[in-house]
Order: sequence, then C-alpha cells, then structure tokens
Amino acid sequence: MGSIGDEVALEVDETIFVAVAEDVERSKTTVLWAARNFSGKKICLLYVHRPARPASWTHKKLAGGTFRKHAVKVIERVDKHKVDELMDSYLHLLSETQEKKREGNVAREVHRYDKAMHDIGQSKRTVYGEARKEWKEDNSTMEALCKAKALEGLCIKEQSRRRKLEELLEKEKGEVKTVIEQNSGFMKKLQIVQSDNLKLESQIKKLQDLEKEHGDKFDTAMELLKSFRQRRDEIRIDHENAIKEVNALKRLVKGKSVESSGSEMLDNSFMEINEATNEFDPSWKLGEGKYGSVYKGNLQNLQVTVKMLPSYGSQNHFEFERQMEILSRVRHPNLVTIVGTCPESRSLIYQYIPNGSLEDCFSSANNVPALPWESRIRIASEICSALLFLHSNVPCIIHGNLKPSKILLDSNLVTKITDYGISQLIPIDGVDKSDPHVDPHYFVSEEMTLESDIYSFGMILLQLLTRRPLSGVLRDVKCAVENDNISAVLDSSAGDWPVARGKKLANIAIRCCKKNPLNRPDLPIVLRVIDRMKAPELPSSSYTNQKVPRKPPSHYLCPIFQEVMKDPLIAADGFTYEAEAIREWLANGHDTSPMTNLKMEDCNLIPNHALHLAIQDWQNQW
Repeated sequence: MGSIGDEVALEVDETIFVAVAEDVERSKTTVLWAARNFSGKKICLLYVHRPARPASWTHKKLAGGTFRKHAVKVIERVDKHKVDELMDSYLHLLSETQEKKREGNVAREVHRYDKAMHDIGQSKRTVYGEARKEWKEDNSTMEALCKAKALEGLCIKEQSRRRKLEELLEKEKGEVKTVIEQNSGFMKKLQIVQSDNLKLESQIKKLQDLEKEHGDKFDTAMELLKSFRQRRDEIRIDHENAIKEVNALKRLVKGKSVESSGSEMLDNSFMEINEATNEFDPSWKLGEGKYGSVYKGNLQNLQVTVKMLPSYGSQNHFEFERQMEILSRVRHPNLVTIVGTCPESRSLIYQYIPNGSLEDCFSSANNVPALPWESRIRIASEICSALLFLHSNVPCIIHGNLKPSKILLDSNLVTKITDYGISQLIPIDGVDKSDPHVDPHYFVSEEMTLESDIYSFGMILLQLLTRRPLSGVLRDVKCAVENDNISAVLDSSAGDWPVARGKKLANIAIRCCKKNPLNRPDLPIVLRVIDRMKAPELPSSSYTNQKVPRKPPSHYLCPIFQEVMKDPLIAADGFTYEAEAIREWLANGHDTSPMTNLKMEDCNLIPNHALHLAIQDWQNQW
C-alpha cells in the first residue's frame, strides 16, 4: 500500500477497494472484514473529502480579498492535516509494522497544524466549526457512494457468475435431455430384449425337454451298441476260429504239413497283430513314413516287423490279396522275407532284421562303425542282384522307393532289401521332390519304371563311394572322374580304395544317374561289372578282431543237400536249390515245394547267376 498522496499503479483485478468514512470506529468493521476475507490482495481505501466552499461563507470579516486568500490556505492546510490524520488511523489499523512511521507523520502534521492555528487564531476555530457540519454531511454521502460502487462491482461479478451458471445449467439440461432420450431408447431395446428373452426361455425349455427325451434314447442306444459290440466281438472270435478250422481242414485235405521254419506266409487277424505289437506300444515303434508305420513284434515266438499300411488307396480287399499273393512267392537271399499279412488292417509282417540299415552306417548312428571298401562293393553287388531278381519276376516288381533306409543289414552284414512292391499296394502320391533318390524323370512322366530303380541304385552307389550328402555329390564325382582324381572324393574311412575299382564304380554310378532313362545301363551288365570288382573281404577291426570263419553263409547252402551249391537254380517257390537236388526232387514226381510243401505252379528252373558268382568269389577267397 502506497503512502498518502502518492500516485500508485494499481491492478484492478488484484485490488480491493474499500470506502471509508471519517469516523474510524464506524468503518473499522468494514476494513477489518476486507482485510480478513481478501488476504493476499492489495487494499485501496477510498475516502471522499469535501473541502469548505469559501464562496458560501457569510462572515463579514472574511470578505476582504487579502484575508480571504490567507484563510483559504489555512483551511487547505487544515483539510490536508485532517485527511492525513484520518488515513494514518486507517493505516495504523491495517499495518502495525508502519505504526511508528505514521505516528511521526502525525506529529509533524500536528506541529504544522499548531503553527497554523497560532497564525489564524480565533478565526480558524470559527471557520472550522462551520465547515465541520458540512463535512459530516458530505462524508456520509461519499461513504454511501463508495459502498454503492463497491456493491455495483459485486453485483456485476455476481451477474457474470450467474450468466456462467445459467450457461452451465443449459448445457446440463441438454445433456440430461440426451441422457433421457438415450434412456428411452435403451428402455425400448430392453423391452425388445425382454420379449426375445421370453421367447428364448420358451425355446430353451423345449430344447431341454427334447434333450431329456434324446438323452433317454441315447442311453438306450448306448446299451444296444454295447450289446452289439459284445456280440460283434463274439462273432469275430467265432469267425477267426472258423477260419483257423477251415485252414486246418484245407491242410489236412491237401496233405500239407507245414515245417517249423514257418516259410509259408499266413493270414493273421488284427487281434493277433495287436497282441504281437503289445497293443501297438509306442516304445515298440521303429519308424513312420508315407508308406505307413513300422512296429517291432513277437508273433508265435518269432521276432517280426509289422508294417501298417495307410488306409487310403484305390485298391480294394481283393486287389490287396492278389498283390500279396504275388509278393508271397518272392524269395531271394537279399530280400527281407514276408512271413504273413493281415488283410483286415492292411498290414505286412516281415522277418525282423536287428542290425540296422545302410543309412545308419552312412550317418554313424548308434556308433555303427564305417564299412570297409570290400564290404561296400559286395553290398552294391547284393543290391543289384536283388533288384535284377525283382525286375525279372513275372509280373515285374518295381521297388519305387529304394534308398539306404530300405536296405537292411543282418548280423553278417548281408544285404536285406525291404518295402519292395509297396508302390503296387499304395498309389504313389505327393512324392517329395527334394528327395535325391527319386528319379527326376518321374516328375515328368508321373510313372515309376524299372529305370527309376536304376537311378536310385546309382545314387546309393555314390553314397557307398563317398559317404557324402547327396546334394551336389553327383557333380563332385563327375568332376573327379574327368580330372582323373577319384581319390579326392572316395571315403577315407573305408580304407585304401583301389583307385581303378573306385573309378570303375564311379562310372557305373554316373551312368545309372543319367537324366534320360534310355541312357541308363541294364542291370545284368551292371551286376557282371560289379561282381568282377569284388575282392576278398578282410576282417575289419571295427567289427571283429578274429578271423573270418570258414563256415559258408546259410544262403550258399542247398536246402536239400545242405552243401555249398555249385549250380544254383531258382524254382517256382522262390527258393534256390542245387541243380542236381531239385531236378531229382521233380523227377521223383513231386509237384510241391521242398521248403513249404505247397504246390508249385510250374516246374521251370531259372539259373541264379548272382548267387553262383557270389559263391565262386567266396570259394576263391580260400
């Protein structure tokens, strides 16, 4: 707050104007109320002072010009003193901290006042007395005006606030109206939903009644189904027993006596297959592929492999049995023997080969040691011999899926090819184009041919030579042959390859993998070339530390004479016999197989050149 008489720049919004009267006690309440309710803001005290009007004075002594001017000055000083004294009282009331300063100002003004009073004397008292009456009247009027002005400002603020409140009220009314309209819409929707709910409840009640009714019917149906299943199982058991009895009677009528070797391929029931595989125990599962799942099993105290063919396919039950009849006559030392079937579940039962596959040797799975080069050439010869036998069969049998995983090795590392003829049982669909063993020409002709098996055989030869991944191996071997550097690609783990034999085997593999099937060699020629390359197999430290036993392999022995065959011949039953023995058997009037006692379709005998060459090589080793 500035001092009296100073011009102070005031911010109207931050300033509170308070009109005061001459009587401090009268305006004290108003000033204290403003200070208490508007703390932090500037307070401006408004006091209206009405000076004396000399023109209205009637005292004759003041009529003179000189004395009149002097009197006016005296009155002005008195008025100023009066105003300062009044303001100091209010300032003292508002700020105790400025009390001493105000008292000093009052003292100085009193001094000036005494001096003036001394000069004017008695005249001053007379003039002051008359003017005081008018001042009191004017002070009351000014105080009322100030209060009116302050009230007017408050009224303006209140009106502005009222307008804002009215605007808010209108806005709230609009929102309330919108809410009411929305509520009305919701109520309509609620009525519709309630109506729909009643309908749904009615429908639910009907559905519950139907469910109860159908539940009763379902329980009745389940009881019937249970009884039907029991009856079906009984009929199935009776049917299987009847089949066994019929088969037994057939054997008795035809005079059959099945030998303990189990060479005859028998039809087995699904229950027998289920029991043999321990109810298809996952731990007995050997593998799974596009041609079905393979399980290890125990059928009639014989370890077997059960291959479950997929259910899809165009062949019916009759076609399946016809194809199985063809495969049942296939017998070769390097083919896994099919010992039974289950037409009911479309399953094949093979003899169990426990020593893994050629793929395990390539990948060194299960710590399988690497094959020496002598064994690799022999295995190539055995694969070629088995393929030639399948292709020479009537009707011709195409393997269609030849790869290292389909070439098993028994305990003597003798080759046993499996899954032959499966392509005739299942339509080939969705062949993997990325499989390097598949003939590329198949994707053009969409037909598996004899040449397709030759291509797959060529890829296996490349793996026997290099033991490398098939991606790019054909290109690498071609470059090595052209550069006369075949040793660079030969697998070192096979031992010291004879370079000449390695190069000759590589040329055969390259010819078998020709893109044009017509340019691929015939298997009889390939077999003769490979057989000439075979050398005595020395015992490998990886397999045994003992000498190779003198005892000949079992498939070198004639089933009749039990001696090493000199002139092996293949009979109509698929078994190979010594020429003298089988001819003598037929000459004695027998038309049945010496191995199975089953009747042979004909008496034709076919030379087994592959086995003859193998026996000669084995004999030359000693």
